[in-house]
Amino acid sequence: MKLRLNNTTPPTGRAKPQLVIFLLSLSTACLDPSVPKLQYMPDMADAPTVKAQEDYLDPPPHSIARGALYYAATAEQSTQTANVPRDAARGQQLYATFCLVCHGAQGKGAGTITDDFPRPPDITQAVYQQRPDGFFFHRITFGTVTEIMPGYGHALDVEERWQIVYYLRVLQGIKNAQ
Repeated sequence: MKLRLNNTTPPTGRAKPQLVIFLLSLSTACLDPSVPKLQYMPDMADAPTVKAQEDYLDPPPHSIARGALYYAATAEQSTQTANVPRDAARGQQLYATFCLVCHGAQGKGAGTITDDFPRPPDITQAVYQQRPDGFFFHRITFGTVTEIMPGYGHALDVEERWQIVYYLRVLQGIKNAQ
């Protein structure tokens, strides 16, 4: 067994790892941040990521999802109609739950909270009788901007909103809604 006291091995051309790390860190620290860096594996660094609750691909502009409902921009422009079976009892029940406190039992705007809030319009007037069903459906869905009626699209599904529209027609004395 030979024992060496001094390191007399001839140089082999290999640099020490500490020196290599120091030189690399020094060279990268002096780079201009506005110049793009070289990437070792650009496919991993630039891979598209999908965040939680997001789709991987955005839909094309101005497209409508299959099965989605298209709403007009304003209630006045809405001419929607529905093929929902008319159920006056269900419509009356929904009206009593969501509309009665403001519009009153007869739809004349004499609800229980009209002392604290502005009185809603009388929806049995001739002006409202001439409106298409889509007008009321749009108002129930989105509410109004100028008045204080909230939208109930989040609380009522499409069929329930149409049942309320049909019940409004019953209050107006109209047998077959438009």
